[in-house]
Amino acid sequence: MKVLLTGANGFVGSHIAEDLLEKGHQVEAVVRQTSNLKWIKDLPISYQIGSLNDELFLKKCIGGADIVIHCAGAVRAMRIEDYFKANTASAALICKTALKINANLKKIIFISSQAAMGPSDSKEPKSLAADLNPVSDYGLSKLEAERKIREILKGKIPYTILRPASVYGPRDKDIFIFFNLVHKHLKPVTIKERFIQLVYVKDIAKAVCASIDNAKSDDKTYYLAAEKPFLWKEVAETIAKGAKKWTIPLFLPDFVFKTAGFCAQIHSKFSKKPAVLNNQKIIEMLQRFWIADTKPAKDDLGIVFTEFETGSEITYNWYVKNGWF
Repeated sequence: MKVLLTGANGFVGSHIAEDLLEKGHQVEAVVRQTSNLKWIKDLPISYQIGSLNDELFLKKCIGGADIVIHCAGAVRAMRIEDYFKANTASAALICKTALKINANLKKIIFISSQAAMGPSDSKEPKSLAADLNPVSDYGLSKLEAERKIREILKGKIPYTILRPASVYGPRDKDIFIFFNLVHKHLKPVTIKERFIQLVYVKDIAKAVCASIDNAKSDDKTYYLAAEKPFLWKEVAETIAKGAKKWTIPLFLPDFVFKTAGFCAQIHSKFSKKPAVLNNQKIIEMLQRFWIADTKPAKDDLGIVFTEFETGSEITYNWYVKNGWF
């Protein structure tokens, strides 16, 4: 099939592009003029260069596609309006344009986030039927994007919404912080117990490919994550075991996170660039439970999620091989 993929040059998008090609699909990547194509420049794909907020450009892109995979978005921004422009407005415009120009599109697949779910109340996995309570502007913008997609496409074009948990894997820059600390023999330990789920990036790519020609996934939403939740210290211990590194505890009280977020925000105002570790991200990190029910994804998509013990070792070795430390 001819697949139009937004965000193909990014961490998650580049892995999706690779798996689509392996499955025999024809991939056309939507990128900006300023996009860094490092991860996809050697792949046999074609490009459409323009803005996802430009309807005329989207008409040109979507007209000949069989499948649209919308992976592009902003995970950090200076203002709430920026999140909603990048994550919500673009998703809505893609759906509206698809209805105008290609109502026979087979499916639109949207890469959302567990942040749209909001934290869970306990270690009991949060079901898809549970109330949603995003705690960040990013989560709110993703949740609103989901709402727009359902509202616009319902009964017209099939869609699948995927909500990955914290994503790690080769090429990732965010959870790389954990790997880098372990490499330096440090084990982050929060004072309060905090549990998170993780998802190996290749499992997201598998879920995308499994959704393309799968009627079970039509008009449905799925959480993507390895089932087992981890404490922060367990994340570090698992990385250390695979990397064969000894570690000493690095105790992190809440005020350290809050101070780091505050300082990053101040720096962001002067640099005019979004901070990687901003106040919004700190709010998400300080929640006690990020645990969702991934059984529907296993049942409908046939995904066997990669255990962190395996994925973290692959990822660590990739960082070593590519000189990231």
